Amino acid sequence: MTDTASTITLITTARRDLLAAALLQDQHLTPEGLRARQRRDVDVIRARLTAALPAEPTTPDRQPVLDALAPKDADMIALQAHQWSKVRALLDAGRDLPSIIQDADRLRLAAILDHLGTMPEVLEDSRPEEVVEFIQGAVWDRLVQVDPAAERIAAIERTNQPAIAWRAILEGLAATGEVRFEGRVLLHQVDPEALALLDEGDALAAPAPESGVIPRLVESLESVPA
Repeated sequence: MTDTASTITLITTARRDLLAAALLQDQHLTPEGLRARQRRDVDVIRARLTAALPAEPTTPDRQPVLDALAPKDADMIALQAHQWSKVRALLDAGRDLPSIIQDADRLRLAAILDHLGTMPEVLEDSRPEEVVEFIQGAVWDRLVQVDPAAERIAAIERTNQPAIAWRAILEGLAATGEVRFEGRVLLHQVDPEALALLDEGDALAAPAPESGVIPRLVESLESVPA
């Protein structure tokens, strides 16, 4: 489990030290010597960040739960076909698929998934792959509410989310010198209070606009071999 306060301190300290490295001036060093010093400082900071990475969580497999929706015998095939006829009737009457999914039971969700790839509403869309992905996500979200097996998977995923968010932030910081947008979004989803504390600490450790030199330093070090 990630210690939130310690991780925030680690990140803000890294940002402060990166800013110091970017602003470093030493009249006793040649430009090459100054660059070497900055590279060493950045490498030390990166090592601290990498050492603090939470263990990468094992992602639970949703597929067995989805595979279990497939009908196993003629009776189940008939029941699923009946459910699909109801879904089709609702669509033809003007209901949209997301609203149908919101109150669907497990059998109806199975029917929707089974017919998703051949629905005219999907095939005729300008971006059918995105529509399929969106509907699959909506079906899973509803399945979590009505299928205990899906809820068990979702519970594991929720438990993993903080570690995934902090890994994204630490990896992004090590790579670019910044708290990247992707990591911020993930952290906001699981712990908005932690993100607020991180932003507050970062504003003190590496205030704008001075902090803009940090990514430029990191990029310049990456572009020039050691």
